[in-house]
Amino acid sequence: MTRIAPARPRAGRARIARAAARHGTGLAVAVALFLALVLAGPLLAPHDPHAADILNRLAAPSLDYPLGTDAMGRCLLSRLLHGARLTTLSTLAVVLAAASVGTLTGAVSGYVGGTADRVLMRLCEGVSVLPALAVAMIIAGVLGLGLKAVILALAAVHWTEYARLVRNVTMVERAKTYVVAAEALGVPRLAIIRRHLLPNILGPLLAMGSYSLSWVILSFAGLSFLGLGVEPGAPEWGRMIAESRNHLREYPRLVLVPGLTIMAFVILINLLGDALGDRLRDGRTNHLATRS
Repeated sequence: MTRIAPARPRAGRARIARAAARHGTGLAVAVALFLALVLAGPLLAPHDPHAADILNRLAAPSLDYPLGTDAMGRCLLSRLLHGARLTTLSTLAVVLAAASVGTLTGAVSGYVGGTADRVLMRLCEGVSVLPALAVAMIIAGVLGLGLKAVILALAAVHWTEYARLVRNVTMVERAKTYVVAAEALGVPRLAIIRRHLLPNILGPLLAMGSYSLSWVILSFAGLSFLGLGVEPGAPEWGRMIAESRNHLREYPRLVLVPGLTIMAFVILINLLGDALGDRLRDGRTNHLATRS
């Protein structure tokens, strides 16, 4: 009887992961250059991103307008550069807020255990079973338009991933000798979490943060596209796509420019996350091999 060979992993994703591991330094440099462009973007913008010129609307790319103008006559390149800072800084704010809440919740849950663990994990499970983007839409709709509302809405549904990760890692670290020794010396629990546990779970947190950046960027752009993000007219990538969707057939560049920018940034972040995860796994493997 012929045996059916087990399904092999997707070759494409495996190749991408191996390439990310080999070129992790190059990816880090690319991300650093992108972030530098984000910080210096407004200084490089040739025009005011809010300045409208109806007589020059939907203009083709030229020396004065390298990417042309949108339906309101605004410089597309200037809006793209200003939107890079707006999108990136807002995404980082969401990730930092979600990571802070999730890390504190997971560390307390995994270290204290008992009733606190059960209550916090039931709360975490209750939030995580709900559709994240749908809940974020509801929260953003209740809070109204504005950047703060979007940041709060996305952070409110994204902290659970960090909480589960930190709880699992904390439970493993809690049983190790250095934690037991600190407890025997009478070190307070919060001090042990802050001084001993958190530094040792920083690696998994960094890997999780790199992956969550891409989800937050897509969610942020999606909320803005649906009209629940930043105010109308703001130079944000999702809002730029929403404002130009009626001109997709005649002027596809108005949608392709911000859309391809989002796609490139998300792919870059995912590749960096794969490389970082592989480096961390290799480091742990080498550490265990050395100890054995």
